[in-house]
Amino acid sequence: MFEPISDNVALSQKIVAKVTDAITRGELRPGDRLPTEREMASQFQVSRTSIRDAIKILTGRGLLTVKHGVGIFVADPNKSVEDSWAAEAHSANLRDLFEIRKMLETEASFYAAERASAEDIKRISEILDEALLHESDLQSLSLYDARFHVAIAEASKNLLLVKVMWSLLESLEEGRRSSLQIPGRAAVSIREHQAILKAITEHDANGARSAMLAHLTSVEGSVQTRPVEINTEL
Repeated sequence: MFEPISDNVALSQKIVAKVTDAITRGELRPGDRLPTEREMASQFQVSRTSIRDAIKILTGRGLLTVKHGVGIFVADPNKSVEDSWAAEAHSANLRDLFEIRKMLETEASFYAAERASAEDIKRISEILDEALLHESDLQSLSLYDARFHVAIAEASKNLLLVKVMWSLLESLEEGRRSSLQIPGRAAVSIREHQAILKAITEHDANGARSAMLAHLTSVEGSVQTRPVEINTEL
């Protein structure tokens, strides 16, 4: 499941990054059981102490749940405070949905541009590359579209925002796919995503915020012209 850690610098943090990345990419889903401490220590080729430290960090961030005597599991993001976001998203109107997205995601882009590491930028770029390869496959494109936005939230280093984004992704999946069926919308979204990535790569915080706002405004304009019942695209 996991590849070895190649050096001794902040081992627990590197493990945290790899597990978080697997969750963000969808390789690990809520409820999935992770290998045991011993198995992960073998896979990462590190000590069990480093694994325990990483698990403590991930548990504290709400990404993992440890059930003693049972195992280590990917936490369900649709619990507690996130439940209210999902419930409201289902009943919210289009204007409200885009307003909250503009509030959250423009600032996520701003802070991602300020805080993103080289690894964060590489991950976002790889997701966008995959989206380009699957532009004609709307189901796959929808998945990569969602991962792009979550990866930006992850790069902002705001853990609560990441959890909220997970909740929104689950509740708005059908609407996201519907929005991508609008003729020409997929290609436009990819170009807009490229502009967001460019600003983040250049650590241009204001530019990233503006590019995300332009993207969300563009999507909102597109879905308002389509007489179908959709919530939004993520």
